[in-house]
Amino acid sequence: MFGEAKSKTIVADYTFYFGGFTILQAKTTIELRRKSYKVVSKSKTDGLLNVFYEWSGQATSKGNFLEWRPVPSLHQNFGKRAGNVRKTVLSYERSGQLIFSDTQPPPDLSEVFPIPRGLVKETIDPLTAIVQINRRLERGMGCNVKLPVFDGRRRYDLILEDKGESTFKQTPFSVFKGKAFICKMNVNMFGGHKREKSKYAATSGEKLVYVGRPLKDGPILPVGLTVETAFGTLTGHLVSIKKSDTLLTSRLKK
Repeated sequence: MFGEAKSKTIVADYTFYFGGFTILQAKTTIELRRKSYKVVSKSKTDGLLNVFYEWSGQATSKGNFLEWRPVPSLHQNFGKRAGNVRKTVLSYERSGQLIFSDTQPPPDLSEVFPIPRGLVKETIDPLTAIVQINRRLERGMGCNVKLPVFDGRRRYDLILEDKGESTFKQTPFSVFKGKAFICKMNVNMFGGHKREKSKYAATSGEKLVYVGRPLKDGPILPVGLTVETAFGTLTGHLVSIKKSDTLLTSRLKK
């Protein structure tokens, strides 16, 4: 079980490609305790995309387990592009209800849809959503779930659907081998998304995330991603994973 990992820290590195070109690197660190969790995800553009759109960011979530369900207590997100910084802080009460939200700079409602009142309080942050999916899979509940997510700027339902299993062989792109769950992923937006519809939206194909157990005694984690579009294929691969006895500190490094 996810909560039975005896306070080990898992560090997973991912590389993302589009049309065969490297576009993003991400490092996710998960601190596992019996009654609490903490996830830190650092990412930055790489390769060809870095030439046109240099960006880096860090998101952190921490919370507690209520029975088996993860309940967030704090979510922070920092992003930087061309010297411009975007920050989000979300705080939750003990039951998991959102009680404070601060987003800087605030959303420009001439560019994005407003979020209807009352739709953000009973939500979870994106990293807690990953923990929630893990808990379900560890308990044999499958991917089929709809999760209400608020990231500080956008409110959406993350909808997952079971699509069976697949067996992976280790390749130069990925360290994962073995069986993985296939989860079809869709997003139903309620607010915070751009008013001007992207010309690429209509060409986006099926979104599949592959979830497996890369370490024998470790948790179930995302190990791959595939999104087909008319302009190319977006893929993500787990490129390294390790376990450490070092626990995450509370201080966030920018």
